[in-house]
Amino acid sequence: MSVLRASHVSLAFGAQEVLRDVSVALERGQRVGLVGANGAGKSTLLRVLAGELAPDAGEVRRARGTTVGWLSQEPRFPEGATVRSAAREGLAALEAEAGRLARLLEELERRPPGREAELVAEYGRLEDDFRRRGGYERDVRLGQVLAGLGFDPDDERPAASLSGGERVRLGLARLLLAEPDVLLLDEPTNHLDLASIEWLERFLRDRHPGAAVIASHDRELLDRAVMAVWELEDGRLTPYRGGYSAYARERAARLRREDEEWRRVEAERARLVEFVRRYRAGSRAGQARSREKALARLPEVRRPAAPRRLGLDFAPAAASGREVLEIAGLSKRFDGRAVFPPFSATVRRGERIGLVGPNGSGKTTLLRILSGELPHDPVADGGEWLWGEGVEVAFLRQDLSGLPDGGTVLEAVLTAGDLTLGEARSLLARFLFRGDDVHKPVATLSGGERTRLWLSRLAVSGANVLLLDEPTNHLDIPSREALEEALRAFPGTLLLASHDRYFLRLCTRLWVFTPDGIRDVAGGYAAWEAMRQAEAEARGGPGGATRRRGPAARTPEGGPAPRAGASVSKNERRRLADRLVRVEAAIEEAEAERAEVVRSLADREVLRDGGRAREARRRERELAQALDALYEEWGRLLAASSEAEESAHGRQSEAAEEAARWSR
Repeated sequence: MSVLRASHVSLAFGAQEVLRDVSVALERGQRVGLVGANGAGKSTLLRVLAGELAPDAGEVRRARGTTVGWLSQEPRFPEGATVRSAAREGLAALEAEAGRLARLLEELERRPPGREAELVAEYGRLEDDFRRRGGYERDVRLGQVLAGLGFDPDDERPAASLSGGERVRLGLARLLLAEPDVLLLDEPTNHLDLASIEWLERFLRDRHPGAAVIASHDRELLDRAVMAVWELEDGRLTPYRGGYSAYARERAARLRREDEEWRRVEAERARLVEFVRRYRAGSRAGQARSREKALARLPEVRRPAAPRRLGLDFAPAAASGREVLEIAGLSKRFDGRAVFPPFSATVRRGERIGLVGPNGSGKTTLLRILSGELPHDPVADGGEWLWGEGVEVAFLRQDLSGLPDGGTVLEAVLTAGDLTLGEARSLLARFLFRGDDVHKPVATLSGGERTRLWLSRLAVSGANVLLLDEPTNHLDIPSREALEEALRAFPGTLLLASHDRYFLRLCTRLWVFTPDGIRDVAGGYAAWEAMRQAEAEARGGPGGATRRRGPAARTPEGGPAPRAGASVSKNERRRLADRLVRVEAAIEEAEAERAEVVRSLADREVLRDGGRAREARRRERELAQALDALYEEWGRLLAASSEAEESAHGRQSEAAEEAARWSR
């Protein structure tokens, strides 16, 4: 059943037609990826579906009662809101229902003549819905969503003080907590680190019960979390079944078929035209007239447009030595705090190393040190590094700074290499700067244009070592694929920081930034994911032992959960596990007792006995409050237990690796 349907929607901005006769239906529970080049109109289509923008023609209809949530790139929050209170707005419907339940209980306390049975029945219906929608677990859900998107669950910073990226993440948290029937997400992973992207993927795939349309360039997310792909190109929408990989295969096959059909029709057209030209007069004029009629009946077949793709080629001026980089105990400290602990590694020519880890874990800091941009004191910071013989380094910064903002695109390339004017224009054309684009002021470029300009400068740098910090951030899918192809063909050495899991497939090695240090992993992202999965299974399931959901009537005694990132002893881990088991047992007991109390409130004998009825309602309130507290306690304990297990396993793995090194 369709929950959202667009019929013959068209929209233009001035002379530019953005949407052309778009018709599409979103089914209940369907998750769809929306893809297309930058500027293709994806955000515009989402705004039209959300009702934020009216089309010039056509209509958008929703099934009765359907709620739609749209992730704006500029979310707004109430004045004075904190991170936690702004996210909690997503639970407004559940909070209102909780208030309604409380008022019903107060009304039942007054024993209104002749209405008790009616109120009890209404309370039972509301309470069942409240429980089904997770009302008693709403505080746990709030903490889980905030933590999943990279916030402290108890974050009380003013929402107005957040950066643009943090505001978008907070808007996403609020939207996910609201659980609308239809989610419309515009580039939801743009400001997320790898852990948060994986969390969002699991949430969309496993926990969101409604439908979703996700505009994204994250191919891994589109492979794992969606059931279909809508492609927007030249204002027209084409639907495909399956995730990104299935879409890419089917699209390539469709384009081949269309190209073959165009060639067949054009060859037939040329044959008929030539026949008519040769035999228009003479004995075969009748046949020529017949061919003219056949020519008129030929269909008009549009040739598939060649995609605009970057023409990338990173050619080093000379090869480096075999040993490219030696790092020995390297660390960095700011205000006495270590950004990352001492790290040692050897890098050889031709390696493609991916730097992965949470935001703020030190990936950019390490790249800036190695580029020479960030000062490093071997005594105050610790450790040292040495580039090998013949190494030439070029650095692409995440913030895309370092471009000559006072000049034009053409001038920026001319100053980057020894090029003639014609060579510079030809190079820029390969990076999609054509015609008057080359005269654009650098200061006015978009993020995607600045990235392409930076890449064009790297192409003429002659560097044999490229340090790339989030190079795909502003690139669409065709540009990301072109960059991957070029980097695979690059004979030099790569160190790249990225949250793009599909992009990380080109790496031959990963440096994984964790709270306990930098872990050196052979292979790309898929190898690391398989390793993490095996480690999780060894600990008793994904993320550790599987736990049931639930709270309890009496909070078990015990100290606070360990501080995040703290070292946890074996005995402390055992105490954590014991406390978690006690909380879960108390949860089961409380849930069973509360269910019994609610059933008793529908018993006529209890209702006739005012004392028993008041006691049952009082006990029901007590149990509801206890369940709220215990769900929250359960969530804290579960998070602490999982983190403690991961930390312990990480230390064991490091010890084993160190032992293996010494044994060799």
